[in-house]
Amino acid sequence: MDNTLPRSKRPFRTFLLFLYVFSTVIYLYLILDGWSYYTTPMLQRPHHEAYRIFKPGGIRGHGYGIIGSAMMLVMLLYSARKRIRKFPRLGSISKWLDMHIYFGIFGPLLVILHSTLKIHGLVAVSFYSMIAVALSGILGRYLYLQIPRNIHGHELSLKEISETRRRLTDDLVSNFGLDEEMIRQLKLVTVSKKPARKNALLFLIGLLVDDFQTRVSLRKFKREYVARQNLPLAQLKRMLSLTREKAMLERRVLILHRVQQLFHYWHVIHKPFAIIMILIMFVHVIVAVTFGYTWVF
Repeated sequence: MDNTLPRSKRPFRTFLLFLYVFSTVIYLYLILDGWSYYTTPMLQRPHHEAYRIFKPGGIRGHGYGIIGSAMMLVMLLYSARKRIRKFPRLGSISKWLDMHIYFGIFGPLLVILHSTLKIHGLVAVSFYSMIAVALSGILGRYLYLQIPRNIHGHELSLKEISETRRRLTDDLVSNFGLDEEMIRQLKLVTVSKKPARKNALLFLIGLLVDDFQTRVSLRKFKREYVARQNLPLAQLKRMLSLTREKAMLERRVLILHRVQQLFHYWHVIHKPFAIIMILIMFVHVIVAVTFGYTWVF
């Protein structure tokens, strides 16, 4: 197994960035296009000229619900992919997670347009569960990134982490001339910022603050190195990439045990909301179809 951490995901990251920007632009257009209807008081909406289009059972309102629900179902494929480790050709788990998050953001956003914020009864439980799943997913992604993983997205063992640390150190020393003093300074960038708070919320806040401070210290370290070395641009970029990789790995090792605990508790909270959301969504769809709401079919 290749235990190295991913060094470049530029093509996929570029695609993902485009997908988010494109989807955001389209979503903003949909909001602006229906702004007159969405800002009309609930009791007056049936008299709005676009009521038959934007209402939850309308041609567009219903379409938003169908597409948003479909996206949330596609989102569940990530859970299946995590359990199929024998098929790496299906893509790395980290990429599946990125797509899982994308569908987990824009699926609920479309469902919000579908509901036009007219939420009541059993559907309200599913709706607010959906919001909880989407918001907690952002936290889950952050915690996921704090756990050292290989290029396929699988969590590294302690032995693999040790081997990766040694490989990065040897590479920086032998290929880019980092002396013992600079290696020591690089380690201090992370060692001096170990969140030790017992309270989970304070730990998370401290983690975010320390993450920001670590990145600031790392940029300072890079500037000092660039001032001392004269390397071609390609080599300099490679060195800076390795430096960041090593610094972030060292930091993640320091907080590994606590983050693993929080990630476990996050799963305990995240999954029930997801299950409730999906079950009630199915009930909602079955009831809608039973009463003849079949969109354009």
